[in-house]
Amino acid sequence: MGLFSFLRGNRSENNDYKKATYEKGPFMITCPFCFKKFKTDQVVFRASHFENGDPEYEKTVDELLNEYNKKVGKGVLGEINPIIVPKDLPEKNKTRVDGVLIEIKDKYDMSTSERLCPFCHNELPITSGRGPSKIISVVGASQAGKSVYMTTLLYTLEKYSCGRINASLIAGSSLYNDEIRENQEKIFEKNIMLDPTPKQHVEPLIENMKFRDDKIAPITFIFYDIPGEGMTDKDYIERHGDHIKNSDGIIFLVDPLQMRTLRKKVSLMNREMKGDFTEKYQEPKDIIVYLFENFISKQSKEKTNIPTAIVVTKSDMLRNLNDEEYINENSNIFRNYDHSEFFNLNEFENIDGEVRKFLSKADASFKGAMDTYFGVTGYFAVSSLGCNPQNLKIDSGNSINPLRVDEPFLWLLYQMNYLDGGRQ
Repeated sequence: MGLFSFLRGNRSENNDYKKATYEKGPFMITCPFCFKKFKTDQVVFRASHFENGDPEYEKTVDELLNEYNKKVGKGVLGEINPIIVPKDLPEKNKTRVDGVLIEIKDKYDMSTSERLCPFCHNELPITSGRGPSKIISVVGASQAGKSVYMTTLLYTLEKYSCGRINASLIAGSSLYNDEIRENQEKIFEKNIMLDPTPKQHVEPLIENMKFRDDKIAPITFIFYDIPGEGMTDKDYIERHGDHIKNSDGIIFLVDPLQMRTLRKKVSLMNREMKGDFTEKYQEPKDIIVYLFENFISKQSKEKTNIPTAIVVTKSDMLRNLNDEEYINENSNIFRNYDHSEFFNLNEFENIDGEVRKFLSKADASFKGAMDTYFGVTGYFAVSSLGCNPQNLKIDSGNSINPLRVDEPFLWLLYQMNYLDGGRQ
């Protein structure tokens, strides 16, 4: 059985896959901005030049792009280079790779590879159409650590986890690469925490996963990390939250300090305030309310079957509970585990069971709501840093050691039938 399997059909009851079959491209494209789906030959291109006096090639206002920009609160643009529709060109002017149209020459024999969504005119990832695209939404309340988690997740996947499953992960463009590298340098080299994500329009973060087995098409992962303040703002979610209902997977981060029963129990090394933290933190269930209002309530039976990883963050702090009613100090959540070659179902079920039990005691109403409104769930505990930052800085005496941060993502790969499951 291949490590990564594009399969038709469901898993059998004994958790084994049916015989693997590989999907063939070209693949339908999902726009990472407006989320419309279309065939590869429906893409349009932005001309690399303009020609005064030629109505087809003069600079013009792009109404579709400006309509999208207005919707998400971005500034509108003035006149820019025109749109070229490939179907108006002869076949000899078109360049295809793996059956996918990636570049054209216009009637002036000028090349352009700036492919755009035909519905919103945003530029598409370079790999669109050559493999499947999967949207992953990272949600959670303010201060749950979403940006730090995403930074350490990508760091861990790139340096360690992907190699164990015979794959590689790289940024979707040099722009994304610069942003990721800057954040990783802050944390892993300068020991500085990231600033909170500002409450404004959030651009997706695009990553490409390529496998050593060339029979398997590469996957384009489109990550959305929505700011916590936006998660409980109805207007903000309506304008910027379309990716959630269009997700192929959700990572739902929960900070232990969001749970009222734990705030006075957890001893924080970087505590700057005394007493209850009630006013400082949103409740995890608040996020479910807004997710329910904006998309779950519109699903069949008021339930979503988007695979959702519920992730308790800052798990290193749980060692300080000194209360085995919640978590045993010898729990496996405090030890890293490498899922090599396949996703170990025994290890997952162990962690899943422990975290479910923990949440049932620490925040039963949240756990109950998750079980009611989310049909496919896995429970995890991670520590993005492995230690507590103090005054937005990481003590140089502490080594940064991300703990189990890749496990929720690998579980999503398993749920999407890209990673085999097995038992040891």
